[in-house]
Amino acid sequence: MKRYLAIFAATAATVLAACATPQATDSAALAMSRWELTSWPGHDIPHGDNGEPVILNFQDDGAQASVSGRAWCNRFSAPYVLRDGSRLTIGHAAATRMACAGKAMDFEAAFLDKLQALERYKINGKTLQLFAVDGEVMTLQARDIPGATRDR
Repeated sequence: MKRYLAIFAATAATVLAACATPQATDSAALAMSRWELTSWPGHDIPHGDNGEPVILNFQDDGAQASVSGRAWCNRFSAPYVLRDGSRLTIGHAAATRMACAGKAMDFEAAFLDKLQALERYKINGKTLQLFAVDGEVMTLQARDIPGATRDR
């Protein structure tokens, strides 16, 4: 019985330690790839004027965490905060103001608004799911970061 209690205690301590410091690993997991938007129910996913997809790039230098990318024809940047492992809050985005077709502007406005309405995320392999407070889910696929090397 003592042996089982010791194993249980060691396992519980390991799990609690892993849960106590999720931010560094979660932030690193988000920053490992460029994330391409591949699915957002009810929306046609555009591929930019030059065939460029809608992209999210997460960066965290320890002092400031930000997400940037392309919303369709405009680029954007916004701060983000990770809490409690899978909680994600993205702040107000600053975006370039290139003139785009009406459909592009409508999509970009909805996309940037939805980023501010996110409450959590989940990474499963090369898939990132972003969950909004209204239940909508955006799915993104990992793409290599140009010029980056990865330790495997």
